[in-house]
Amino acid sequence: MECESRYEGLSEKINRLGFENDRIRTEFQAIVNECRNQYHSMLDSVDALIILVNSDLKIIWANRNTRKLFGSDTIGESCSRICQGKGKECREISGCLVKNAFARGEVNKYETQMTGTNGKKIYISGSARVISRNGNGKPTAVVCVLSDITERKKTERELKESMLQLRNNLAGTIKAMAMTVETRDPYTAGHQRKTADIARLIGQEMGLPSKQVDGIRMAGVIHDLGKISIPAEILSKPGKICNAEYSLIKFHPKTGYDILNGIDFRWPVADIVLQHHERMDGSGYPSGLAGDKILLEARIIGVADVIEAMSSHRPYRPALGINKAFSEIRENSGRLYDSDVVAAAESLFARKEYLFH
Repeated sequence: MECESRYEGLSEKINRLGFENDRIRTEFQAIVNECRNQYHSMLDSVDALIILVNSDLKIIWANRNTRKLFGSDTIGESCSRICQGKGKECREISGCLVKNAFARGEVNKYETQMTGTNGKKIYISGSARVISRNGNGKPTAVVCVLSDITERKKTERELKESMLQLRNNLAGTIKAMAMTVETRDPYTAGHQRKTADIARLIGQEMGLPSKQVDGIRMAGVIHDLGKISIPAEILSKPGKICNAEYSLIKFHPKTGYDILNGIDFRWPVADIVLQHHERMDGSGYPSGLAGDKILLEARIIGVADVIEAMSSHRPYRPALGINKAFSEIRENSGRLYDSDVVAAAESLFARKEYLFH
């Protein structure tokens, strides 16, 4: 190691000075050995993996944990031995902790895979830095301080898989709810899905975070869930409905809220469903909320709902068409509908009209 070479250099200087060379050399060697043993014992006691690599990319020292994990025969071999397995080619500099440290002086927050003595892949996290340079300032040695994060990675992977499974289960549940409504009301079959698609596109056009857009889409797919409580003969009535029937229909956001409120969504789905018929001037239902008291997600679904409903056929009227729908939201922008939402819908429609058919 480097300390031994320095010791040899000092010994030569002592010889040239003509002192009691043997006694001084012995005492000096004892001091060096004591310091080295204390230093190594200290490094062997820590949980981290500590590796010293020279400019030839050879491992010149490793602490006990490293030798236990990768084998004592790693000392003297190329550092690629512990990164990729014995006999494997060294990586390019962009993917090598040691090479990057020699080039840049220091590397932090590095993660990679390495190969243990049993050939099993393990995940490593750590840092590396230059600890010595020659007279010209060129790096001669790099120390790597690493941690085995295999179990953490395993836990993260299992959690991710679990979350994906939960999300798939939730999506299946939502789909089943949506189909329950649509099987009772064939005239509006697909209305929730189309409304959800339009709302999702509007949310993306507004630059909302992907998680928020996911919540909008999820709520949009079941925004009319409360209609499950409305008699089918009212939902599919071919003529004009009476005031009493309309009052019953107006209660569907609250029914949907009551059904969904007990489900632990990642988004405020129940509140979005409750508020999707509220209007900016407080003239909506069921609570007469106004302005910012209405969730943005509900304001978006409210606009998407109007666009889809007006441009589609209903048992009590033929389809009014997409142009009529946009005339409605444009004329009532700021009064009934959020002006930013309307602007995003118009911008999207101007570029991708086909998406609304």
